[in-house]
Amino acid sequence: MPTAEEWIDNRSLHPTMTLQELCEYFKANFVQADPETIAEMIVQGKYPFAFGLPADNKHRRRLQIFRAGAYAWLDEMTHSNTYKGEKL
Repeated sequence: MPTAEEWIDNRSLHPTMTLQELCEYFKANFVQADPETIAEMIVQGKYPFAFGLPADNKHRRRLQIFRAGAYAWLDEMTHSNTYKGEKL
């Protein structure tokens, strides 16, 4: 039986990721990742693994980023098995 800490660290239980996590993933793989630029590209529909709505009078900008999609996309774009933060 996994411990509580193992459950929290199990990324497979978290199908989405935050903008900060996406930027950290990109930077770990030597891809430039300015959060504002990445967020704007998501809102503009430039990434197939994420969706975004621009800010309006009622809400801040809203993003939904899918972890498996981001990993698969960067693997495909770099033609490699990218670093995904696993413990070495």
